[in-house]
Amino acid sequence: MKKFRVHHIMCTNLYQGYGYSGAFCENMTEMVTWLKSNPDEKLLLVTDPDEICKKCPNLKDGIHCVDATNHVKTKDQSLLEPLHLTEGEAYSYSEMNEHGRLYLTKELFTKSCRNCQWYKEGLCTYEALRRALEQS
Repeated sequence: MKKFRVHHIMCTNLYQGYGYSGAFCENMTEMVTWLKSNPDEKLLLVTDPDEICKKCPNLKDGIHCVDATNHVKTKDQSLLEPLHLTEGEAYSYSEMNEHGRLYLTKELFTKSCRNCQWYKEGLCTYEALRRALEQS
């Protein structure tokens, strides 16, 4: 079963082909395509690196981001309760998107994404995510 990070609910729905490296973009494109082609396939929900993270140049030792505070894990953990999701449980991509549609507020989105490069560049917005989730 593929692993899937909580915050990637947002990233995969807003992905536009940009990334941290060529290898990351290639892997992310492949994963987004797979997720959208297999929306009912079960995924293991995690707050640690997943299939998308494995090609990220910011991944250190395969276990956390280069930031010593491991801020991405903290971000994922802070999304679990508000989105009514449980780490270690299996959900389909469709189910996770439904949780995002039902429970993700603009305030939670902004808090989670405000330090992300893509958010700062204006590539990700709450309104665009809402549209994407409504269509999924």
